[in-house]
Order: sequence, then C-alpha cells, then structure tokens
Amino acid sequence: MRKINFVTAQDSQECLNYSSKIIKTSVGEIEYADRGDGPVLLSAHGSPGGYDQGLAMAEIFRKNGYRVISPSRPGYLRTNVKLGESVEAQGDALAALINALEIPYVIALGTSGGGPPTYQLAERHPDKVKALIQIDSISLKYDINKDLSKVTEMIYLSNVGIWFSKFLIKHFPKSVIKEFLETESSLDEHEIGKRVKEIMNDDDRYKFFKTLFNTMYSKWSERKNGFKNDMKIFNVHEKLPLSNINCPSLIMHGENDSDLPDTHSKYASSAIKNSELYYIKGGSHVGFWMADSAKETQVYTLNWLKKISN
Repeated sequence: MRKINFVTAQDSQECLNYSSKIIKTSVGEIEYADRGDGPVLLSAHGSPGGYDQGLAMAEIFRKNGYRVISPSRPGYLRTNVKLGESVEAQGDALAALINALEIPYVIALGTSGGGPPTYQLAERHPDKVKALIQIDSISLKYDINKDLSKVTEMIYLSNVGIWFSKFLIKHFPKSVIKEFLETESSLDEHEIGKRVKEIMNDDDRYKFFKTLFNTMYSKWSERKNGFKNDMKIFNVHEKLPLSNINCPSLIMHGENDSDLPDTHSKYASSAIKNSELYYIKGGSHVGFWMADSAKETQVYTLNWLKKISN
C-alpha cells in the first residue's frame, strides 16, 4: 500500500504565500499559479475565492505527485470578469488557459462554485479533460436570494461584516469556526461542538480553515466582482448541460452539507454516464478537507485517480 502524504499546517500557509502569474490566452489574460510536478490537475476554486484557494483545495494532490494549475476565475483577483459572464464562457476560458500552457489535457477538479466552469470545460471541450472530480459542486440553478440567509450575507459578504470576521478569526477563532459549521452543515449542536474542539486541537485542520477563510475574504475588493458574477450566472440554467461528458467522473458530496443540497450531485451523477457518486461521511460543505472522514475521503480519491490511470 503506497504512502499518502497528507496536508500539513505549513503546506496550507505556503499555498497562501505562493505567487501567481499572468498569461495571455485566446480569450484574454488569465491569472494562475503553477505548482508541482506530474500529471496536470486543474483546480477551479469556489465562490468567493481565487488562485490561492484553488491551490489550497488541491494541495493533497500536489503532495501526492500531481502538477496543480490553479487559475483565478473571471472577476477574481487579476482575471477580468468579462472573460466569464456565463458558465459556458468560464468553461471556454479554462480551455483557453490549457491551450496557452500547451497542455494536452488535464484532470479537472471543481469545488462548489468551481463546479459549473469545470463541468462546462468537460462538456464543451471533452478532449481536454481526462478525468473529472467534483466536490460539493453546483450543477443546478442556484439562487443566492433564496439560498443565502440575510444574517449570513451581513456577516460574510459586507465590508463591515468581513472586517469584523477578520477580527474574530484573529482573536476568537473558535467562535468563527462554530459559526461557519452552523452555516455550512446540518450537524446538530453536539456534533458541531465536538467538531470545533477537534479542529482547534488539530493544527493541520485549523490552519487549513484559516487559509480557506483568507482566500475567501482577504482582498475582498478584488474578489467581490467575481462573486457577484458567479451568483448571476449560476442562476441561469435549471440544469447544466452535461450530456457530452464522457470521461471518468467522481462526484463527491458531504452527507451534512446544508449550503448545497445533494440534488446537485445526484443530478450530475445521473447525467454523466461514466460517473460515481460518493458521499463524504459527516461532511459539511468543506468536508473533503475538514470532516473527521477527510483523510479517508482523500485516500479514496487518490486511489480512484490511480485506478482510472492504469
């Protein structure tokens, strides 16, 4: 049995510190980071996010022999929002990046709001995607006005709320983690309390949470246009077109994800012929990285990739 290299607190910090580049593509300039060696895995970050989040989300793959390409999607950080004013355009932008880097094909990883662009990359440019991994990803109509509470919007998506959240994460991290899990999961109060304690006592998971938080809310002025654009374009299709996707696809969803219903992953799995639906035990919206079963889930994913590559 091969040794798995899990992500450490230092690894998460290095993802935050890693520099990005700008490349000219057929659709315009795209910001991206390029890290590691091996088969290429393209990591599309969530909403909000940026190339730094994509690196952190895919660090488990880099540490186990993959080269990670992590773009800032349109509207985030240094990638112009005009490159992706539809989910189709965002898929085409990812294809343009792959072409500009002279890479024949990639393993595409989509997380949450990174789902629609990677689904459309595989749908519209099937020759460029060798395998597809989706983690709690959007594939159906997503209406933020219906799915996001006013309290959550005030806490996380306003200038004052973000400043206050940064203050809390620095001085009262336990409270922020608890609030985050209450927002992102359907775990009961006892389980949330237990999970918070475990995260606070596990430096690797704790540092990942702080990294995730930073990649969502630091430099908010450089991320908010991407988030607003995502919320507009994710509210267009009742169901994303997925019928042309024919590569091996692993569709993963947290058992206790209250941010995104599992109907999204069920639909994608039913629409994609060569797919597998995997539930992350006790997983919130970020269960792949923070659930008690995170390491078990990561090992399963790495073994799945190895299996389909043979």
